[in-house]
Amino acid sequence: MTQDQQTEIRFQDETEIHFPTTVMQRQYEGVDTLNQSLFQLIVKMQDKYADTDGNAVNSGKISTQGGYQTSTNMNLFTLENEVIKELKARIIMPAAMEYLRQVFGAESSQLDPWPVGWANILGEGDWQGPHNHPTDKNVASGVYYVHMPDEKPKPQGCIEFINPIPESVHHGFPATRRLNPKEGLMVLFPPYYTHYVHPFRGPGQRAIIAFDLLAQKPGMQFVF
Repeated sequence: MTQDQQTEIRFQDETEIHFPTTVMQRQYEGVDTLNQSLFQLIVKMQDKYADTDGNAVNSGKISTQGGYQTSTNMNLFTLENEVIKELKARIIMPAAMEYLRQVFGAESSQLDPWPVGWANILGEGDWQGPHNHPTDKNVASGVYYVHMPDEKPKPQGCIEFINPIPESVHHGFPATRRLNPKEGLMVLFPPYYTHYVHPFRGPGQRAIIAFDLLAQKPGMQFVF
């Protein structure tokens, strides 16, 4: 068979990403006034509830070690508070909807996500142990950085994610991925993505609002 007589070879590629770990970072600007109001609100709640059952840290059942976290019986986004309403409408939901679109594509239009949020303050030596967010029907989790202490040596105060596929470390992938947060940063990630927060030393406080995005408001029929 001559070269001219050789059968033409054809092929068709299809590339898939199996079990993706999609992380979105959105850095907001022009939010100083909003963040100051949020920080004042969280500090006020801490002053009132730090030494009571209203501080979820005191239960010993969450990953936060030290500091203050709002009660697990309260959804921060249901508070009748104008600052929280602004945060939800202008910061949380726009970023969340874009993240869901990137992760689920056209199917994201079937979702009517319901955010369940809580506030957290960490001081010197406080930290969060490795954890994920296994809430039923949770489609995404996120954290918004309201207030950060003055610049500190890394990894102090950093959030670190643990590789969900440990075997991949043998093939050149890192065991963890560290993000260096600053005020106004929003991070969205899959609820199964295990993460933890390094403690920091010296004065200052780290204040965040974290949340889970349920596919729909609790009590509604799940259709996704």
